[in-house]
This record gives sequence, C-alpha cells and structure tokens, in this order.
Amino acid sequence: MKKRHTAGPGSLSAQIATFAHGRVPRALRRQQVLEHAYELFVERGYHGASMDELARRVGVTKPVIYELVGSKEQLFRELAAGIQAELAASVTAAFATERELAGRLHAGILAFLQFAQRRSRGWAALLSMEAGGGEVTAMLRQEPLALVAALLGEGARSAGASVDARTLEILAQAINGAVEFVALWWQTHPDVSAESLAALLQGLLAPGLVAIVKPRGLARPRARRRRT
Repeated sequence: MKKRHTAGPGSLSAQIATFAHGRVPRALRRQQVLEHAYELFVERGYHGASMDELARRVGVTKPVIYELVGSKEQLFRELAAGIQAELAASVTAAFATERELAGRLHAGILAFLQFAQRRSRGWAALLSMEAGGGEVTAMLRQEPLALVAALLGEGARSAGASVDARTLEILAQAINGAVEFVALWWQTHPDVSAESLAALLQGLLAPGLVAIVKPRGLARPRARRRRT
C-alpha cells in the first residue's frame, strides 16, 4: 500500500485539485479512495465504516466508489494485503543484512517492531477487526508466518542443517506470536525503545532457536523407560 499523503505542494490533494471535477484520472482517484478508506477503517472499525461516508469524504457518489474498489470487504482486503506486503518487505530486507541465524532473528524482530511503530494506528486496528469471520486478520498473519518459516529454513540450510517443514512452521508461529503480542503491548508503553525490545526478545528466543535449528533438526525427548 502506498504511503498516505498530506496536504501541500505535490501531495495527492494538490494533484487532484489541478483537475476539474469529473476529470480526475482513474488511478489518482483510486489512490484517493484507498487513502480515505484507510483512515475511515482505522477511525471506525470495519462495521462502523460505511461506503456512504467514504464517498462523502472523497467527494464522489457511492457508485463511483464501488466501480473503483469493489465492495467494502474487497476494499478492506486490499488495504490489509497492502499492509501485509509492506511488513513482509521490511522483514525480508532486514534478514538480508545478517548471515548468522541469531543476527537474522534480531534484525527481523527489530524490523517488525519498527513497522508496527510506523504503522501503529493502521496495523493494530486492521489486526483487531474480525471482518469476514476473521479471514482478513488470518491473512494478515499468514504471509509473515510463511515468510519467517522460509527465512528460518534458508538460515538452517546455510548452516548445514536440515529442518522439516513442520518444525519450521512451529518455530515461525512461536516467534511471530511473541513479537506480535509484544508489539501490541508496546502501543501503550511507548517509553520503551524498539532496540531494547528487540534485544530482549532476541535474548529470549535465540538460544532455543539456535539449539533446535542444527544439523540434527528438531531434538526429540528420549522415551522414558517403564519401571518393572
């Protein structure tokens, strides 16, 4: 999703103002709809946001909104997918700066937290909305999970390890769950820095991760002998 614009020279509002009403290019109008929709969903939630209000804010009729972005559910999914893609790109870029698994974990956690801080209103709001029976919030989590699992697998292979897909899925669930809940907690404790949180989480998660992601793969507990 593109970054939101503010009024001023070169902004989206200024660009639209250069066109006569009804002459705004489709791509520009669509971008305007997405930006106003983002703000509307954040302010009122999925159920409280209406296409009538969106049309009023954009300054067009409701049929124009539907023609540009489809239904409210389709619009919400597009916005959620944009946030998901932005998060995935941030974490992937951060992982690429490190070679060791522990370093990658720290870089990825820090990137996630910085993203949550940068998108604090939108990310938390969209994540908490149970639109479509929870399918959209599940989508917001699914790609980051797959991404972390893939990056962990890549890190394991580069270290000469062979880790099965189920183990990688479990590890990704544990890492993402811990980081997501800390990021949500952080919204009400902004005095803590992203760097200190990332270091704390890395110290908690890295030892176990490094111990598991090794050439023997997932360590299994020994079977206990029955007493006779």
